[in-house]
This record gives sequence, structure tokens and C-alpha cells, in this order.
Amino acid sequence: MKNKFNFKKLFSSNRFFMVVSVFFLLSFFILGFSKIGDKVIINFNLFKISAREEQVVDNYINYIVDSSESDKQIVNKFFSKGMNLDSFKSVCNYQSEKIYKSGDYKYISYNFDRMLHYSDIENILFNVNNSDIVNLEVIGHSVDDRNIYGVEIGNGNRVIYLDANMHAAEVASTTFLTKFLNDLVYKYESGNKDIIEALNNVKIVLIPSLNPDGYEVYNFGIESLRNHELWMYENKDKVNLRTFKYNANGVDLNRNFPTQNSGLYYHGKKLKSSVSLKKTVKNGIYFGNLEMGSEPETQAAMYFIYKHYKNTVVYVNMHSQGRVIYAGKPNLSDKFNNTTIRFAKWVSNNTGYKVHGLSSEEVGEGNDGTITDFFSEVIHDFKFSSDTLRLSSDKYKGKHQLKYDTAVITLETLNDYTSNVSVFKNEYYNHGIEKLLYGLLTY
Repeated sequence: MKNKFNFKKLFSSNRFFMVVSVFFLLSFFILGFSKIGDKVIINFNLFKISAREEQVVDNYINYIVDSSESDKQIVNKFFSKGMNLDSFKSVCNYQSEKIYKSGDYKYISYNFDRMLHYSDIENILFNVNNSDIVNLEVIGHSVDDRNIYGVEIGNGNRVIYLDANMHAAEVASTTFLTKFLNDLVYKYESGNKDIIEALNNVKIVLIPSLNPDGYEVYNFGIESLRNHELWMYENKDKVNLRTFKYNANGVDLNRNFPTQNSGLYYHGKKLKSSVSLKKTVKNGIYFGNLEMGSEPETQAAMYFIYKHYKNTVVYVNMHSQGRVIYAGKPNLSDKFNNTTIRFAKWVSNNTGYKVHGLSSEEVGEGNDGTITDFFSEVIHDFKFSSDTLRLSSDKYKGKHQLKYDTAVITLETLNDYTSNVSVFKNEYYNHGIEKLLYGLLTY
């Protein structure tokens, strides 16, 4: 018959593949795109390609074990649950939202002339993302549903990992990282040969703000919170908004990581007086929640750490109180501590900040569960135990073996909390922060 459709001809020619390709492209554009402001993103949850799914299975095999420490009698009491196993699997399985480039790169001037809203920081991130040297992704969301961004700058295999603003009132380092990444990309785009060479050898990986709700509230007031049912808003008349550290749920993110010694204390040691077992508005008191890894901000940080830890050379967790550097973990390897303290001294030479070594770190007193604890244990190849629901090794006490040679420090900038941008500017230029950040490119 003259008008009969020839399926055989279709399947034996390139037409079939063209039809299929067009179908999938149309599906991609219709279903896969969403928007953040005026920027287009792709939701990879709709397109879980097989390579990624295989990696997730591999993550479960490599990161979760059913064993735990052999010296359990060391622990006096667990006062917090570990991290929910399904929540940990969700971190491994997380599909980040890559933000695609939206136009030509154009420099946005910023020199601490104003306090940035979080939306201003987002605009700077969207703009630098238009450079071919930058990759930008949404790695999670805050309690009040702000995006948390992971930024990658450079093509090298050696990763310099930086993050900031885990504690709400410590906003200065967010502006430092924003200034740094903005100017770094501008220098690259302007043809600076030293910067181009450096970014071919290293990759700068950073999270400008781990606690964007806290950032916005500290700088612009409690009405910045959109959800008025959150703990922080409900306690707005009690919270000291000039010194508070927690997220909008009232949880100290830097005690919420499911590390080996989080939410517990040892025999022979007392629970530190700075540790609280319930939410509190008191200054200097830490509540890491009664379940580790509970907060979306914590989970976002965990995802990005697992993505990059194997190639990380140095990790700098930035805070904003005291002009000191914390370096070393007494329960971890000598090799790690030597590498870390050597790096801390180099940072001190650039900034003049004082180094606090092993004697300033405590283990098994209820104060564990920090992000540097987590990163340090991951590079020592600690697995997540389905028994303790924490990172785990063969023993609580003992020198664990380092697998990835990385220096890990906490860097406290400024003398004290402030949102005064002139203080930020002075610290950045006159107290070595700019020198330090650019020095990391060739460390």
C-alpha cells in the first residue's frame, strides 16, 4: 500500500535515532529546567543517569559498615542519637542542582563598601559562574529554604577547600570569601598570567555561607526569616541577635556532625559546662541537637566534603572570633597532626594569628561533632557505622591511620563579632586575609 508507514525502514536508518534524540531533548527542556531568580538551573533529580546511580551504590559499599568500636566500655553515656541511616544515605545519594551559565561575564565591583544581603552574594555567584573557570551548584537548602552554594574555581586536581559562616554571628568570613572569589575570577578573565597558571594547577572549592539564614538575620534582623514558625523567630524576644551562633532551628551546626565522639562522653570525663542538652538562648552554650546530622545545612556540608575530600590538600573552616588558628586532633594520626600544625604555622606567618595546637582540643567531653572533626575523620577513612550511627573506626582510643594527606584547621578571624564592613575591610587588607587566600593558590 502506498501510504503504509515503513517501520522497518525507520529502524534501519538514522531517522529512528533522530526521532528518539528529539524526544529526549524536548523532555529535557520541558521537565528539567527550573529557575532561581532569573537564573536557569537543571534539576538532576529528574535525570539520574546510570553513571551517577552506580556511584551511589559504590558510596554505600564504601562508606557504610555494620561494625563498630571494640572498646565500647570507653563511653560513659550517649546523650544524642546518631544520624538517621536513611538521612546518611540521602547525603550519598544527593543530586545537586548545577547552575548553568546565563550570559557573558561582567565584573561586579565590591570592596566592603556595604553589607551584602544574601541575595547580593547570590548575584555575585551567578555572575562569576558565567566565567569558564567556575562551576556553581546548589548543594542543599537552609531551614528557611535559602540555597546553599558550592563553588568550584579552577581546573587543577589539587583542591583548596574553604567554607564560612557556620555560626550565625560570624559573618565576616562570608564577605572575605565573596570578595576573594569575585576578584580571583576577574583577574582570570582579565588575563592575569599568574592567576591563569595557578588555576590550571589547583581548584578552589568553597561554600561562602553554611548558615545563610543566620547570616541574613544577624545582618538585617529577625524579620528576614520567612517562616515565622521556626524556633529562632518564636524566641526572637529572648535571642541575643548580636552573638547567636545556631541555625534557625536553634541548633549549633558545628556540634551536629555525626563524628565518632559526637553526642557522648567518656568514663573519667565530665560533660563540659558549655554543652547543653536542650535548645537554649544562653551565650557560649552549644546544643548540637539530640540527633546528629539532623540539620539540612549539616547535610549539605557533608555532601560537598564527600565530593572533594580525596583531592583536598588543605581545608580551612573559617569563623570570626579571636584571631586564632585551631590545629590538630589528639585522637588522630601523628602524620595528620604534623601536616596540620605545619600548615597552621604557615597561616600564622601570613596573618599574625596565634596557633592553638593539640592541647586546646578535647575529645570525649560532649563537645565533639564539629565540621573539622568530620573532615579529619573522613580523610582517616572512618566509615559510617549502622550500629553507632556515627563515623566509626576499630577503636575510640588509638592513633588512627591517615589515608589522605590533608591539613585541616579552624581559622578565627577578627577580634569579635561585628557587621561593620570597615572592620572587615581592615582585616582583609591589613591583617593578612587577602595575602593568605591568594597564597593558598601556590601552597
